[in-house]
Amino acid sequence: LGPGVAARSAAEGPVTCCPGLPSRGGVARMSADKDAIVHVPKNEIEARHKVVRFGTIYETDRQDEANLYRYLHQRNDLRVSKGCIPIDFEAYIWLEEGHCLYLETRAGGDTPEGVPVGPEYRVSWKHEREVLAAGEGDGWHNDLDELWKKVLAHFEGKHMLSETSIDYLDADPFVLFGIDDLVTQQALKKMEQYPCLRCEGNVPKFDEWAKYLRVNPSDQEMDWLVQAFSETDLPKPWTCYKGVGSIVCYIRSDTGQVTWKHPFYDYFRQLRDFCQEAYASGRYEEIMKVRVNRLLWTYEATRVETDHEQEPLVSPEYLARLADIFDYDIKEHGCIVRNLKAQLKVFARSYRERQDVDLADVINCAETLQRDTEKYAEMQDHWTNQVQQEVQFDLNLLANAELQCVNCGNIALCFCLECKDYLCLSCYDALHTKGSRLHHAPFRLVPCGLCVDKPAKLHCTFTDKSLCHKCYAMDHIKQLPPDGKENAPRRIDYLQQYERYAEFARERNEKNQKSGLVPEINTEGINGESYEAVLSTEWHPFYDARGVKFYHNFVTGERMRQSPRTVPNTADPGADPDPLEKSAAASTMGGGRPSLGASRKSGMMKLGSQQSLPGGVDPLGKTQPLPLYGFDALETSPLSRKMAATNPEIRALRAPHRKHQPLETKPL
Repeated sequence: LGPGVAARSAAEGPVTCCPGLPSRGGVARMSADKDAIVHVPKNEIEARHKVVRFGTIYETDRQDEANLYRYLHQRNDLRVSKGCIPIDFEAYIWLEEGHCLYLETRAGGDTPEGVPVGPEYRVSWKHEREVLAAGEGDGWHNDLDELWKKVLAHFEGKHMLSETSIDYLDADPFVLFGIDDLVTQQALKKMEQYPCLRCEGNVPKFDEWAKYLRVNPSDQEMDWLVQAFSETDLPKPWTCYKGVGSIVCYIRSDTGQVTWKHPFYDYFRQLRDFCQEAYASGRYEEIMKVRVNRLLWTYEATRVETDHEQEPLVSPEYLARLADIFDYDIKEHGCIVRNLKAQLKVFARSYRERQDVDLADVINCAETLQRDTEKYAEMQDHWTNQVQQEVQFDLNLLANAELQCVNCGNIALCFCLECKDYLCLSCYDALHTKGSRLHHAPFRLVPCGLCVDKPAKLHCTFTDKSLCHKCYAMDHIKQLPPDGKENAPRRIDYLQQYERYAEFARERNEKNQKSGLVPEINTEGINGESYEAVLSTEWHPFYDARGVKFYHNFVTGERMRQSPRTVPNTADPGADPDPLEKSAAASTMGGGRPSLGASRKSGMMKLGSQQSLPGGVDPLGKTQPLPLYGFDALETSPLSRKMAATNPEIRALRAPHRKHQPLETKPL
């Protein structure tokens, strides 16, 4: 290997070590007398190291293990220095060959016998971090001297470095990589007393912010606080840069003050202590209140600092943040958007009056959102599961008068096949008199001819009456003549009656669908997302800074001006042909062309009935540019303004709002 490797001072060396502490010597050369060791220090070592991270001081209660993480070192000027060997330390040296040589440290732990190992070291180089002198393991060694000898032997044996680089590396690695450096040792002692933000990449990561705030990164309850700390902008005139050891330094431009402390660190530290205490005592509503206050304060601060038009408070961004405060993902729980808008206005009103949010409003909001999600889950289960299930009901219990009406509580005598409810005859007639329920198919039992309340189980062949068991045995049979008593009653078979009635109901439903009384329902391809056709929870209306309405999709993040439920215009190639276009084309082919006034009147009538705008059609059937109506036209008649107020869903006739939080237009 050749002379130059930094030799440790033995008992006969120039430095006497304390018990348990390894000494750090200079270069040792053999003299003519083989038994004597002459210490020849290498006094000129150019500092080329760059510290990636300083690491931390290893803490342990065992004194023998703590001594392994300390050192005594004879410096270049023959003065003895002592310090700590940090763990998680990383530094590199830039070589003339265009590559970097890295040194890392970590805690070694204990051997299987319980003996402490001390710090471990690993040397790698190049951008790919090729580990040197790895041997059979992963490259970690607890003896830095032996590791450094192997590294230099590797470079010399393969002739990978020049003589200048070899001569520079022929020194103590503690000095080469900056462990025995005054800046490193001062930084380690300072980091024990003051926290610092480390940034190994271009921007600090979430875990680095969490460690800076002294929060466990795995504590999900405090994630919002760390995220808020990382997103907080620096106040003027503060700015930041990444200094030595990847530590973020904050500098004040007007005074030149440089510090490791974030300008808002004390505020978030106090907020951390408050939240930890509140979480421990179960006062979650107080934490929600603090977060809502911070949300409104953030909006107010951005509104003051912004010169251009400010977005309304009721916007997709702030609704998503409010949902996160109450532990909801707005992408999955779109059903709570409507109540989030209302609750956000309540919070804004109280914050504007008292600069604080009422705790009762926070509790009420949490209960309301929980109730909404439960209702929506029940409705979703109904549309995805119960609607597709086969009609199942207990015919025996119904025939034995053991079921009650869900409406009045009396004995149930029928079962609605669509509603899947047990009802008495009077309640069924009252609830199925109009609407879509008028065409429901019930299964009715025959009521008893005497008591009327219970279902009939026997049919008297002599009097042609249907009776229950009790009425037939106690009253009816006593009134029969002797020849009538000889005729045995017939048992009513409700199962056969149900099969016969179900077939009849199916035929009647098909007949009504063909006649147009009942719309045909296509049940093919029903899956778990079919309820979205009826209960859409993805697109929600909002207003921008100019008061113009738009629709936002929280799932995909898309925005559009046109309502997703309507076709944009009749010039759309995918739109269905409008009946008015056909009539206009027919009149044009017949030689007559409607006047502009007639066209405007017909168009306004169509708009009043909430149909699409008419488009011109030439004799060849080609679509012409649409005529302009409403606020898109050159002239607006009073009728258009009135219709825009009475029909707020018509976008072409809707008056543009210029309010911060516009409401729906009230009818004139």
